[in-house]
Amino acid sequence: MNEKVKLVKFVGKATVAHFVSYLICGLIFSKLFNYEVLFKLDNVQYFMRDAYGSSSLIGPFVQILRGAMIGSILLILKDNVLKKKHSWLYLWIIFAGLGIICTPAASPVSIEGIVYTQLPLEFHLKTAPELFVQTLLFSLWVTGDFKFKIPEKVKIPAIVTAISGVGFSLGGIILACVLKVDVMASASDPFAFVIMFIALTIVFFMTKLYVASRKRWLPFIYYIVCYMSLAGLPTAYNYFANSLLKSPLSLIFSGLPVIAIGIYLFYTQHSHPQS
Repeated sequence: MNEKVKLVKFVGKATVAHFVSYLICGLIFSKLFNYEVLFKLDNVQYFMRDAYGSSSLIGPFVQILRGAMIGSILLILKDNVLKKKHSWLYLWIIFAGLGIICTPAASPVSIEGIVYTQLPLEFHLKTAPELFVQTLLFSLWVTGDFKFKIPEKVKIPAIVTAISGVGFSLGGIILACVLKVDVMASASDPFAFVIMFIALTIVFFMTKLYVASRKRWLPFIYYIVCYMSLAGLPTAYNYFANSLLKSPLSLIFSGLPVIAIGIYLFYTQHSHPQS
């Protein structure tokens, strides 16, 4: 395998590992230690934003960029530390030691944070488990040789659907921010998730048909259907339900995933012209 491809794959693996471990640990520990109440303790309320505010919804998507940056930095260790026996332990010690406990900033759980900030000790103790467990899971994933087998027939449709799902959610958050609408209130409608499920189901099966077909007219139909599913369907529902997100701007922001889909399919078709 080309060396550049290996490097890109490693960064991609680190990005996925960080995003997934961050999301899982965030969901588990925020409920376990009741972050909503914890973030309102004494001086914590001036240090942290609301646990379930708009920043908390946008946060996971920021982790994609953060994961890519972490993966790029770890390329320095890829050919030495990360190839040793028990490399996951070495990596985790680096994260726990330099990234959490001995970080130069006066951040939560760090020595500097405990000594120099006015954050209560309870805050440090209750946020520590998420930091240590998340970095442990990340270290195990990045250094492990885990391979997930996805049938070739559904590999591209599954990836396109995942791209659509992330883009669908991110588009809704951006729209809520532009309209200055409470993101949590706009996300409280259970039927909106039904619409999302329907849209992603259409995208999945349409992509499966598109990949299997060699008809020249299909790309035009394919992208129209994807756009109508990801942008037209939620926009129509927002007007029908008189949603807080009722706006023609939805046709723009909710349609952005279609561009990402096009870029991904263009890349796959030129990387594997035989398919």
